[in-house]
Amino acid sequence: MRLTVVAAAPGYGKTESVRRRARQARWCEGEAAADFIRTRRWAPQVVLDEPSIERDELREWLKHTPCDQVTLITRTPFEWENAEQIGPAELKLPEAAVVPEVYRETLGWPALAHRWPDHESYVLVTVLPALSAPARHLIATFARLGPVRRALCVELGVDPLAIKELTRLGVLVHGRIVPAVAESVPPAQVDHQAAAHWYARNGYPAAAAHLHDRLGQHRSLAALLHERGTEILHAEPWIFSKHPLLKDKAKAMAAMHVERARKLITQARYPEAFKHADLAVQLSADREAQEMLAELGELTWHEPPARTRRQG
Repeated sequence: MRLTVVAAAPGYGKTESVRRRARQARWCEGEAAADFIRTRRWAPQVVLDEPSIERDELREWLKHTPCDQVTLITRTPFEWENAEQIGPAELKLPEAAVVPEVYRETLGWPALAHRWPDHESYVLVTVLPALSAPARHLIATFARLGPVRRALCVELGVDPLAIKELTRLGVLVHGRIVPAVAESVPPAQVDHQAAAHWYARNGYPAAAAHLHDRLGQHRSLAALLHERGTEILHAEPWIFSKHPLLKDKAKAMAAMHVERARKLITQARYPEAFKHADLAVQLSADREAQEMLAELGELTWHEPPARTRRQG
């Protein structure tokens, strides 16, 4: 028996994707899927769309089913040895399919992108109820914080096991909550001061700076920008390069990236040159770097990133 698990949060287009892949399969949904399992029916290929059955019962059936190919569509992660796993990375929209601002906020989550900017009710009514209680708690806790990290979860009283669930379902991408989700959720009461100190101590000064700024702690923010400005600019050049305390440093860094881009262009290393020119634009909106980007965009056969297009 070959098993394919298609797991993602609501709105990732799981059903549509499977319909394209499994046109000849017998389709069973909800209670019908549970009935197919409990009555020991058979089909060469079967799709179980959110079967209304306990996971242990499903696992027992999978051990003994005579079906050749089973596809499971689920809103919760499901582990099975040697199963093909299809998830958010395969289901999301390509960046070119939506406008830059929408992609930045939704990271290609189809339902959120299609509903933008009226996505909030979908998140609250459809997405959140499909998640476990620990996962919802994590989202509410980190909705206005920074990167989600296991040690910080423990410090803030959040179940770190929820990280795996949210990552598998596409709610957490590269350790951050999808912005459209985070912005839609009422935040929980959190010790922002403790979180800011944790981020500063553990290598996330940009996240700490955001929290100090939000808390109105201008002295703490100034001290952090003075001590770790270079790290902060590397992490979030587009945002912090505008701060008065970092403008000069940002311009100096931009000049370095422009010079590096020039050298790479002479070596015909255009994709690398593009990255350095893009960073220069993020850091200081350097006109020479913008002109480089326009030329390099043609040479590398792809458009400049969203933030660069917005700047221009």
